[in-house]
Amino acid sequence: MRASDQPSNLSILIRKIKSKPLDRELGFGRTATTESRLMNPDGSFNVQRQRLNIWDNTHYHLITMSWWWFFWLIFGSFILMNCLFSLIYNIIGIQHLNGIVAGGFLHNFAQAYFFSSQTLTTVGYGHVSPNGLLANVIASCESFLGLLTFALISGLLYGRFSRPQAKIVFSEKMLVAPYKNEQGLMFRMGNARRSELIETEVQILLAFNQRDENGLLGRNFYPLELEINKINFFSLSWTLVHPLNDKSPIYNFSLQDLLDARAEIMVLVKGTDETNQQQVHTRHSYMADDLVWNARFRPVIGRNAKGMPHLITRKIGEYEELRKDI
Repeated sequence: MRASDQPSNLSILIRKIKSKPLDRELGFGRTATTESRLMNPDGSFNVQRQRLNIWDNTHYHLITMSWWWFFWLIFGSFILMNCLFSLIYNIIGIQHLNGIVAGGFLHNFAQAYFFSSQTLTTVGYGHVSPNGLLANVIASCESFLGLLTFALISGLLYGRFSRPQAKIVFSEKMLVAPYKNEQGLMFRMGNARRSELIETEVQILLAFNQRDENGLLGRNFYPLELEINKINFFSLSWTLVHPLNDKSPIYNFSLQDLLDARAEIMVLVKGTDETNQQQVHTRHSYMADDLVWNARFRPVIGRNAKGMPHLITRKIGEYEELRKDI
């Protein structure tokens, strides 16, 4: 890769690349956008899908939302259901609940609310009980709703805890650094979980704007070979290197070349989590403006008080620029 004084504009010219683009379908379609990135930095795809109804992604959101949002949703739903049934008990008459001394609206509402929470959770302390057919029917419906609700919550909790998920941190930048008398395109990642990842494999793919012989602008995809793309044990940090030699599809390309082509490098990591023996995966994406020329990563592995290797995860992306003569 070179720093060209007169970089070619790939949105206008056809840049010759030795290797051929992938001819198999990757899931992006044949009319992938040439303007915006295909994948966000966090690995989510930059695409909007039309919903058939408002419940299409309910399970997905409940499983993937943050724990704080999940907790407040459950807590809010519990409060809302109890308020609703408390209001119903007040509408039919507070005298239909034995053990409650009638008073003002707020007093009656509060007493009915606490009876509702006991019924919904099937606790039933016993000092308040429904009196009459209508009150007993409402209490029965509420207890049935409580059983369904807590069964649903239990299933969601199990799904959230058992969902296979890798916790891998990536460097914010991708570096172009000296590598074996040439240069290499590299990024670094680290395993942030205590569990080991077994048989971890990495694939990277270059998305690239090019014009064909007819002048039509399209998005082509090129696999980028890695020096090492698979390791047996991923317990510390791992620097992935794509050698920029004559076998690379972007050999002798400048930064401006990649910027003009709106180049995007997509990373797929997959491995087996030793905790549950399930395959986990994660994704990441770098754009051309995430590239840093002539730099190298700083060390992130030290020693703790016991002399054991210590991975400083928060420094996984730290780098330093090299002198121009290196």
